[in-house]
Amino acid sequence: MMPCAAGHRNGIAWKLFDNADTMACAVADAVESIIKCAIEVHGSAVLALPGGTTPVPIFRELANRNLNWSGVTLLPTDDRLVPIDHVLSNAGLIRRFFGSTEARLVTLLDDDDGIDTVGYSASRTLRTLRWPLDLVWLGMGEDGHTASILPGPDFEAALNRSSEHRACSVVPDPMPLEAAVARITLTRAALVATRCLILTITGEKKRLVAERAFREGCASTVAIGRVVAWAQAPAVVFWCK
Repeated sequence: MMPCAAGHRNGIAWKLFDNADTMACAVADAVESIIKCAIEVHGSAVLALPGGTTPVPIFRELANRNLNWSGVTLLPTDDRLVPIDHVLSNAGLIRRFFGSTEARLVTLLDDDDGIDTVGYSASRTLRTLRWPLDLVWLGMGEDGHTASILPGPDFEAALNRSSEHRACSVVPDPMPLEAAVARITLTRAALVATRCLILTITGEKKRLVAERAFREGCASTVAIGRVVAWAQAPAVVFWCK
């Protein structure tokens, strides 16, 4: 299935689609190709996946692909400080779709983690993985946040911590109404340490926010602009109306 349009803007590749089903197949094709290439070259594939609703049809499509899942490690780009069986858990979302495959599922949270320890604990876990990652797949909110790098006292820390700190806790201010809980997120240094970077978004409002953030680059006031500006790999945006 082909996108309705494609192009490059500000050095970022855009793939534009008329409907969510077509985009889901295209993103699944891209991720499948990344997994196969990584396993062929490195013997394994390590992917960081987003939460939210946009990736759900893509996860469903991808989980049905005939892949060497035993060679794949999946982790969330960020998570909420809730149990894995909670509706807000990104690790739980990944487990619901990929738990029946043979993929290794890595969580950013331990049962005894609190807001003061979760960043250090997650960073220790992340240091056990192979870096750079083979794919960082991002989502984006209508306010331009990505992963859980939201406005508040931890915003600059999540964007500016050194590569030694692959994760940090985030307490948004104000708290998002749809998920009013503290977070754990990969820092910008970790998110950009990847061989492939993709962003999946839907709706005209998000497209306009993303385009403006990309134009502003390192000077952007929103997380997606500053993350993509520092990316080691070219970004590909999949967008559906």
